[in-house]
Formats: sequence, structure tokens, C-alpha cells
Amino acid sequence: MNKSFWQFTFVCALFVSAVTTVLSLSGALSLPVLVFPVLSLVIPFMVRRLKNAKFNDDLPLHMGYHTYSWAWWTVFSFLHTPFSFNVDNGLTKALLLFVVYFIVQVLIELCGLLGTKFFNRAHRWGMIGSILHIDLQDPMVYFMYASSMNVNILFAELVLLLISLLVFVFYLYPRDLAYKGVRLLRIVITAGMWLAMNAHILYGGYIPEFILSLVPTVFPTYQGNPLVFITPALLEASIIGVAVIIGALVERGIISRRRESI
Repeated sequence: MNKSFWQFTFVCALFVSAVTTVLSLSGALSLPVLVFPVLSLVIPFMVRRLKNAKFNDDLPLHMGYHTYSWAWWTVFSFLHTPFSFNVDNGLTKALLLFVVYFIVQVLIELCGLLGTKFFNRAHRWGMIGSILHIDLQDPMVYFMYASSMNVNILFAELVLLLISLLVFVFYLYPRDLAYKGVRLLRIVITAGMWLAMNAHILYGGYIPEFILSLVPTVFPTYQGNPLVFITPALLEASIIGVAVIIGALVERGIISRRRESI
């Protein structure tokens, strides 16, 4: 991170947070919830195109990864918005909104910078996508990496397992809930469903033949195809989504039954 990045980030965060706060509190728009997602995506591109801005000369941030980071933060904000709180004092509420929007915009740019650094690194072996991207059809590459491929894949799967389970626990951990036991059950069910679906796909569960025939095209592993950085992530996101929905439905059903019995 250099001075240019922080100048760029400060300008974007200041403008986005100020305009969003004013428009959200003024009531001038029918859908104020869309103001921040739109501005947080568009404003950095506009600032990046400023010809007289010196920080654009050596900005280390790739705008494609800014967009990628923005997409993830937008999805997260809609699923679990940090922007909803009740404050009676108008000035205090405006200040809080400004600070929250400012911080989120900075986090968007930081994640974008992290993505830029990560995908531009000199050595790309070790992560799941990087391993699957190796072109084993090349005899030289096959000779260099085939012997250690299974160990690397196993290590990457264990890392994915640990991170995913930690996310389930920390994100869903019961805080100030009346039904803490039910929430803990939801965490167990969510993690169990996630494990079951991944194990079914990765370790020999039944998959229809017509789907298996599409795998080499949709998931072109070990072919040097950049699509392996996208489609496995989409599949895993879908699995996580299904597991979270099932856990949430079970929790909601148990709580509604208990309330009816009271």
C-alpha cells in the first residue's frame, strides 16, 4: 500500500459517504437503500478517470478487483446490513451513517487492493484455484507438479473446511438471543449440510450422467483454464447458501412451534 492508494481511497470514501448520507436522510429518493451500492461502485471509476489527479499515476489498485470486492460487500450488506440502527438525534444519526459508509468504502478498496496483490503475485501455487489452474496436459508441468498434487489438494480442502466452519460459528454465534440452544442447533445443521453436500460431490456420491458429461467444460480443472477461478466458487457459494437456508428454516420452525405452545 502506498500514498496514492490512501489518497484515492480517502477521496472516494469521503464523497461516497457524504453524498449517501445526505440523500438517505433527505428523503429525496424513493429507494435510498440503493444509493450506497450504486455510488460505491461508480464513484471510484469516476475518480480513477480524473486526469489531473496525481494519485492515479501509480495507483496499485486494479479496478476489476475493486468491482469484485464491491460485489461481495454489497451482497453482505443486503444479507446482514450494518446500516440499520435507531437514533433519535438527527445529527448523531447523520454522523453515524457517515462513519459507517466511510469505513465500508475503505474496506471495499482494501479488499480490492488485496485481490490485486494476490492475483498479481509471482508464485501462484498453493491455493485451490491456483492448483486447479495448473495445466497437467503440458508434460513438463506434469513432471514438476503431479507428484505433490494430491497433498496440495488435501491441504487446500482442509483449509477450506476450517475457514468455512469458523465462518458459520462466528457469524451465527448466538448473541443476546432468547433461544441460544436453537441457534447452536442451527449452526450444527448448517455445518452438517455443508459437509454432506461437499462430501457427496467430492467423494463419489451419485451424480447423473448428463451432469458428469458437463464437468470437463464447466469445471476445466488441470487445463490451464481461468474458468476454474469462477465456477467452483459459484458452486461452493450455492452450497453454502443452501446449507444456510436449511439451517435458518429449521431454526425458524422450532422457534415458531415453541411460541405456539406457550
